[in-house]
Amino acid sequence: MLLSLLYLPGCFQRNTEIQSPPNPTPPTNPYPNFKPTELQGEKNFAFLINNYPQGKVEPQPWAGYWWPYTKNGIAAGGFMDGQSPAGKYDAARGGVTHAQSWEIIHHGASVPKVQQWWGHCNGWCAAAALFPEPTSSVKVNGITFSVGDIKGLLTEAGMSVSADFFGDRVNIDDPNSPQYLDTVPDQYFLVLTNFIGRLKHAVLIDRYTGSQVWNQPLAGYRFEYPKPSDYLGNLPEAPHIYRIMLTSTIWWMDDGVDPSIQTPPFNYEDDPNGVIQSRTLRMEVWVDAPITFNEQGKIIASGDVVVMRREKSLIGGEWRIGEGYLVDGWPDYMWVPYQLTAPHDTEQDYVNPEIELEWIKSHLLTPGGSDDPSITPAPIEPAPMPIPSGFPTGFPSGPRPTLPSLPSFPRTGN
Repeated sequence: MLLSLLYLPGCFQRNTEIQSPPNPTPPTNPYPNFKPTELQGEKNFAFLINNYPQGKVEPQPWAGYWWPYTKNGIAAGGFMDGQSPAGKYDAARGGVTHAQSWEIIHHGASVPKVQQWWGHCNGWCAAAALFPEPTSSVKVNGITFSVGDIKGLLTEAGMSVSADFFGDRVNIDDPNSPQYLDTVPDQYFLVLTNFIGRLKHAVLIDRYTGSQVWNQPLAGYRFEYPKPSDYLGNLPEAPHIYRIMLTSTIWWMDDGVDPSIQTPPFNYEDDPNGVIQSRTLRMEVWVDAPITFNEQGKIIASGDVVVMRREKSLIGGEWRIGEGYLVDGWPDYMWVPYQLTAPHDTEQDYVNPEIELEWIKSHLLTPGGSDDPSITPAPIEPAPMPIPSGFPTGFPSGPRPTLPSLPSFPRTGN
């Protein structure tokens, strides 16, 4: 369900007032083509909580598969009777491309020091957010591509995408590090309400708070409307900052399912089959002026939500989710994809250069498929079995690693 720390990047530029200039002190992120940003949209807390207490992405992203390196990425044949999406692509293009062999070398089980969690979750996230969900198989040049094949090829193309990036990429599992604390609550609140609430635009998150990366596309969010008792007044060490408690739920699409699955409609609830999953987070949000409730309990005035940079870390609000599995807490970072991009570096190994997005769009994304008359199809090469790397990784495997031995996260207040 994920991606590598080293091999990542990120689609459809929207001209809205929320586009923002680069942060003068750029935060760290692991992706080429990602622009670190400070959100320049609406920031008034009263306006946002009254108008956008919940929101969903439209069109909704789709569930899929993360194509792990340990199974040879999109050269894996386990779902398709020994034939891989990359192998079918090569055959439909007449054998002039070598997507399957490239994938095995660069995104396969034999990659030196491969870790169990390396995969294509970032590419799947971007593709699921930017392309309609494939709903039926197609035949191109005599080769049948299943829904899973098409999703897999879009996932590989999605490994290179342009996006806005919010937060700092944490490389350590130390909850006492300032970098571990972001995405900070104020940033989280602003990104959700502005992009999903106001624009219905896709927002993607690394749901794993620690050093590993598990990207997921959000389906939607909901904030419980705060009560007067949730207002905490000003921050003792910063009297010009005012605090209010919020509880939120975020839902995301899963990437540990069969590649050909059809995603159920999202309606602010989990799917019983685990296709749509959720997490509830509690937090303090900070604003720069007092918050006023009327007699009916509605917020009628407030300051703006504040996000600041203190040296190399972000501050703005405080996570209040309790103790325990800190790696399954707040998002490590959030990103907003715009359009897929072609890699310019021929030596890069984060996206398969044999996969041509325009060919996919012209021939696989048309109803029933569209033949390429310039090509004589070739036989489909069987997908090789994964050959494990000779280098031990020392990292745990599994989709939901936790670090219960981490020290307790310090909190103040209620």
